[in-house]
Amino acid sequence: MNLEHLTSYLPHNADLYVKKWLENHFITLKITRRRETKLGDYRKLVENNRHQITVNGDLNQYAFFFVFTHEVAHLKTFVQFDSRKINPHGKEWKTIFGHLLLESIHVYPEELQPYILHHAKHPKASLGADINISKYIIDDKNPAQIYLEDLEDGSIFSIGKRIFKKESKRKLRYLCLELKTKKKYLINATATVNKL
Repeated sequence: MNLEHLTSYLPHNADLYVKKWLENHFITLKITRRRETKLGDYRKLVENNRHQITVNGDLNQYAFFFVFTHEVAHLKTFVQFDSRKINPHGKEWKTIFGHLLLESIHVYPEELQPYILHHAKHPKASLGADINISKYIIDDKNPAQIYLEDLEDGSIFSIGKRIFKKESKRKLRYLCLELKTKKKYLINATATVNKL
């Protein structure tokens, strides 16, 4: 597999793992523009017995590799198990994803490795569900970024054009009231927001 177009998105030496993980698989890799709803995606393509992995191209190298690893775990889970009988982020996927993270842990900076190790032992379906990793690798471009968890309860904030009031915490999310519609939503604690 020719990975020349991919190496500029990867941390140093990550291409060694990519080659190893993808050997013997027919893969279409797509680097996409920023998507608000997801960082990456895996799907089994019907034609030519191929697999497709997409990753947002605006991510830093460590976030890109982390998301790519997440999607490779889906591919390996699909190949190894009957995908119709397992949960997409079930125990089979968690085991494979955790193994891939441990295998490639030295690609990440030393200060991030304890968080990768913890995540490998307790994989989450969403990168945003692991506050330590998402803060470290997703929004390093803007250290002044405000997260929902940083606001006091009762604060008014916006996400895009929608305006909310922060209410109570529910595990890793906050119950928030959208002021215009009066509907309540659970929003991830690490969602980036604009304080009003």
